[in-house]
Amino acid sequence: MRKRPDENPAEFEHAGSECDLLNLALLKKTGKMPAGINRGESRSTSSLPPDPMEIIRSKACSRRVKLNVGGLAHEVLWRTLDRLPRTRLGKLRDCNTHESLMESCDDYNLEGNEYFFDRHPGAFTSILNFYRTGKLHMMEEMCALSFSQELDYWGIDEIYLESCCQARYHQKKEQMNEELKREAETMRDREGEEFDNTFCAEKRKKLWDLLEKPSSSVAAKVIPMW
Repeated sequence: MRKRPDENPAEFEHAGSECDLLNLALLKKTGKMPAGINRGESRSTSSLPPDPMEIIRSKACSRRVKLNVGGLAHEVLWRTLDRLPRTRLGKLRDCNTHESLMESCDDYNLEGNEYFFDRHPGAFTSILNFYRTGKLHMMEEMCALSFSQELDYWGIDEIYLESCCQARYHQKKEQMNEELKREAETMRDREGEEFDNTFCAEKRKKLWDLLEKPSSSVAAKVIPMW
């Protein structure tokens, strides 16, 4: 049976010995062998946060990690994520407490070595390919603003987009921003028209803004506090 190019027996032996050492350290600290979390059970259904040593052990015992994004599962090598250490996934391996993990993902399962992200699964295909190939592309059917938000979430700068996607991305993004501006202006015009033909139109408009738009003035921000 042929071995995969990335399957180095020495690495497996090293990972196994490191895992054994961590098990012994956890046994010495807690007086019991780590039970982990039941397979399929996420942290949200567990009563107490895991010990940092248990989190470290979970990561050290496997060269691969499972990423569940929007219900779509992916399996990737830890070292692939290490290629972009300043991104959200690049920092995931260094999260050794429950609090730091919950800042990086939405949920996790240590026994299954799986981390959950409630994000766009389609966009993540492009994100993960960037880790694997070093090339970032935007899917043809993807909304440019949505893709921009996904890039921000995963901690990847849009400057890494390949030249074949740069022009299309920025053009679509500019078009969407213009459409949003026009919609906002249309809404403001409609609101203004509603008061034009009424008694004391200007005062009614100010009163409406005061009660319905908290960000329109300092007074509007104070009223909800009363």
